[in-house]
Amino acid sequence: MGFRFRFETLLKVRKIKENMAQQAFSLAQRHYFNLENLKNLRLGEKNNLQDELRRRMKKGMAASQLKQYHDYLAFLEGTIRQLDTNLAAALKQLDLRRLEMIGAKREHKAIQRLREIDLERYDMEQRKTEMRFIDEMAILRHGGSR
Repeated sequence: MGFRFRFETLLKVRKIKENMAQQAFSLAQRHYFNLENLKNLRLGEKNNLQDELRRRMKKGMAASQLKQYHDYLAFLEGTIRQLDTNLAAALKQLDLRRLEMIGAKREHKAIQRLREIDLERYDMEQRKTEMRFIDEMAILRHGGSR
């Protein structure tokens, strides 16, 4: 009869839980990076628009065009502020998912270690049993030749 870990089902459940936690962390991380990239795009767009506005103001421009630039810049600033808020929320979510993933990994590792200890004990018992059998065979041979 081979080795059978008594908590094999629990080990599988912990592994599934760890995988799910890793997927949730990965999803939260991707969301955070997407928001960060979007913010950087908006900041770049705002900076480019400000540079363009400066160049056009030096050449002269109509007040209606200036208002359009101002309104769009205000919109971009509002978008950037909203993205900052969303980034803070996404960072909290990311930290929460990271802690969940670390906890799930720790639980899985503990059960995995228990399995390794049980396997070592099983191997030791098997070696002892084999040694006893070999000893008995040697005793029988030795006793039989006298």
